[in-house]
Amino acid sequence: MTHQKTYDDAEKIMICQGDIDYQGIVKHINDGVVIIREGIVVFANTAFYEMAQRGPEEVISVDFARFIAPGNREEVTSYLTERLFSAGLSDRIEFVMPRTDGEAIIEMKVNVVECGGSPAILGALTDITERRKTRLELQRIKARFESIIHSMNEVVVSLSPTDYSILAINPAAEALYGVPLRDFASGENQLMSFVHPDDRQKVHQFYRNMPEAEFDELQYRVISSNRRVKWVRDEGHVVYSDKGTIRRIDHVIRDITEEKRASDALKLSEARYRDFFESTSDMAYAVTPQGDFIDINEAGLKLLGFESLDEAIESNVSDSYVDLSQRTGLLEELYEKGYVEGKHIKLKNKAGEVFEVAVTARAKTDESGRLLYYDGIVHNITRALEDQRNRVLRNAAGGLCHYLNTHLMQLSNSKDAIGEEIESLGTLIEEHARGENPRETAERMKEIVESMQFFHAGVSEAYKKISEVTMAFNKAFLYREESYLTSTILDIFKAYGYEGDDLK
Repeated sequence: MTHQKTYDDAEKIMICQGDIDYQGIVKHINDGVVIIREGIVVFANTAFYEMAQRGPEEVISVDFARFIAPGNREEVTSYLTERLFSAGLSDRIEFVMPRTDGEAIIEMKVNVVECGGSPAILGALTDITERRKTRLELQRIKARFESIIHSMNEVVVSLSPTDYSILAINPAAEALYGVPLRDFASGENQLMSFVHPDDRQKVHQFYRNMPEAEFDELQYRVISSNRRVKWVRDEGHVVYSDKGTIRRIDHVIRDITEEKRASDALKLSEARYRDFFESTSDMAYAVTPQGDFIDINEAGLKLLGFESLDEAIESNVSDSYVDLSQRTGLLEELYEKGYVEGKHIKLKNKAGEVFEVAVTARAKTDESGRLLYYDGIVHNITRALEDQRNRVLRNAAGGLCHYLNTHLMQLSNSKDAIGEEIESLGTLIEEHARGENPRETAERMKEIVESMQFFHAGVSEAYKKISEVTMAFNKAFLYREESYLTSTILDIFKAYGYEGDDLK
């Protein structure tokens, strides 16, 4: 069937009266074939009809320019005219062909033939639309890739697999090494010349092993042109050709100086934290959001009564709370602020002994804000609170004693005054009994009674003041009234170091 089609197409070309190289036409029979004489199509094969999406009546005896897009028409028609008389022109030309379903990109190979005694154009046309789109897409991807490479902060370099010479390198090399990019392109500078002398041997080994490793990475130091030492991470990988041979070795070299400095600082900080964690006399701990122990120091084990770290890790911090509502409040504050500082709560150890502590803690999260764990410091303030309460008690007792002494002095003075008045009254009673100066005696007795009433009022007021302060003292310190002998009370004061005349 194919041979018959070829024969039929060849027969149609007889219009050129045997001047055509039929073998040449047959060679291009799968492409669109046209013969153009004086700008008019005098022959076209079936493939051309399909390519142009037109029938024979719309092709034969039609100006070939109709099959060329307006934007290319003048260029192509001029080329075809010149090609008839100039063998020095290219034998190929591309143009856009308008079609019913859009435009197609056509490549036409041109030969000059004799047709009816006149020169004519024999064109073999190939639809290269998809090929051109693919090429343009590849060019676009390549341009985009090159744009990305050139905008990267990392150095991207391709090296020869034989001598490690630089095949290509992006502009980021200027910032890292401090030399113009042209110096790398000219071969004036090679990467190894910037490697720190102390790291050069391991970098040489890294590069030598790359063909076998295929992919590897290494951190090392480089020295830029201004003598500044920088840390880099070098990631290399082998690029193979279609035949399986090594085409080149690509490296991505990133400046990690600041990252390295931060990492070293973090390690130092972690070491210092660990040293503090282990050496502090306070409980240092870390727990999961659910309260399970992740870590706890030796002081914490002793405080809570754990025998070992393993025992603590199998426990939950909730078991150590006297009042779980205190933990709820602590977690709410941690959630709201991310930390708590000096929060007072009551804990208990395994033996059930209760003690008061001050908790300083923080919520540790990852970069996305997800809660990882809580860590903190627990300071036992039981002794401090007892000391504080004792200081308050001593101050209160001292103030009470001063207050009582003031009013006891008033009582003592009133007692002495009343005693004197009673003695004077006794003398007046004797005089009155003898009938001596009755009027004068009565006046003096009245004065003494009034004086005694005054001192009695003072005694009552002092008693009232003493009663008020003792009742307030009892209430403030939850004192339970008991019967104490004087000697017992003195023994209590002696137990606190008061000796000698102070207690007499």
